[in-house]
Amino acid sequence: METKRDKLDEVQLRSEAVQDVLSEPPHWMFRWGNVIILAILLMIFLMSYFIKYPEFVPATVIVTSQNPPEKLQFRTDSKIEKIFVADHQKVKKDDVLMVLQSTANYADVLSLKQLIDSVAPNQLNSFPLEKLSKYKLGELQGDYNTFSKALQDEKLFTRLKPYAPENIATDQNIQTNKSRLATLKRQKVFELSKIELVKKNYLRAQQLFSQKVISSFEFENEKIKYLQAQQSIENIDISLSQTVEAIDNLNKAKSGTTINAEKDKINFASQTLQLLEQLRKSLRQWEQNYLIISSTEGVASFQQFWGENQFVKRGEPVLSILPNNTSLLIGKMLVAATNSGKIAKGEKVLIKLDNYRFQEYGIVEGIVQNISFTPDEKGNYYVDVLLPNGLKTSYQKTLTFDKELKGSAEIVTQDLRLIERFFYQIRKLAGYQNS
Repeated sequence: METKRDKLDEVQLRSEAVQDVLSEPPHWMFRWGNVIILAILLMIFLMSYFIKYPEFVPATVIVTSQNPPEKLQFRTDSKIEKIFVADHQKVKKDDVLMVLQSTANYADVLSLKQLIDSVAPNQLNSFPLEKLSKYKLGELQGDYNTFSKALQDEKLFTRLKPYAPENIATDQNIQTNKSRLATLKRQKVFELSKIELVKKNYLRAQQLFSQKVISSFEFENEKIKYLQAQQSIENIDISLSQTVEAIDNLNKAKSGTTINAEKDKINFASQTLQLLEQLRKSLRQWEQNYLIISSTEGVASFQQFWGENQFVKRGEPVLSILPNNTSLLIGKMLVAATNSGKIAKGEKVLIKLDNYRFQEYGIVEGIVQNISFTPDEKGNYYVDVLLPNGLKTSYQKTLTFDKELKGSAEIVTQDLRLIERFFYQIRKLAGYQNS
């Protein structure tokens, strides 16, 4: 059994060992330990200040040019009759790229369209109806025949001038009455001169009769002559009035004939123009159904391989036309309503394109330019993104733009430092506790 003295000896031994350690402590622990710990803490604070921990709003993005590619589709079920363009071929505006089969001869329809577009409304008389009589226009034949008949009627009216004979006869009657009017006026002048003489004779006979130089018979004869001269003047005035009235009526009739001729001319021209517009409308409808036409200048890119006599369906994509001017690129994003309130104009956008792996090519940076005020029916907001550096990535690589580039994007809404986010969480917890 261990004695009490043995225990005391052991305690003393151990105390000496401890005393040896304590009597000679490592000098760096006491001198530099606190400094090292303080330096580590300071380094952590510095790193949390310089290291940023941003908050992102994810979204899908489509990168396109400011003039987006034109996407063409078939508008009717039919077969391809003719293909005028090859894949990746440059095309101009209004070029006919493809023709679908119809009951019309497409060459005749295109020729008719060219003629109609080149003829001004006031030059329809030169429209070559004889040349187009052999055209096979299919669905357009009825509208063309109606227009052709109206134009022929207008030409016939213009050539025959059905109101011209009536106007000529009226002009002749007017000239005849004018000649008669001039004759009557001359006759009146003669009669006025004559009545002056007759009046003098009458007055002289009246004086002689009062002096009983002549008989009453002679006096009455002179009076009758004077009254006959007055009646002749009155008859001439009546004839003059009737002739003037006849000339006025003839002028009115001529004006009415001219007005009727002008009205018929306007009606014929209006009907022709109206039927021409109807033919234009039918042509446009035929073009939409059976022609694939480029509305911009650029490079054509087929959606799939096409061949003549191949059956196609309505709504099936045909090709896309990439405009020549693609220097200014923009991104179109569709952002969910969640956290959309944090998005603001000018915020940075990090874009990762599906065509180019971001691990290899890098990330394209953009800036939020516009945000829609209201969401769509699915609750998504449209956001326009400006690409100030184009497709130059974070790896200093410039990507090739081809039609449209799809990808994913992240909008940096709060680019907070790590220390700011730490205190932000503390403020949130303190706010929860106070509430």
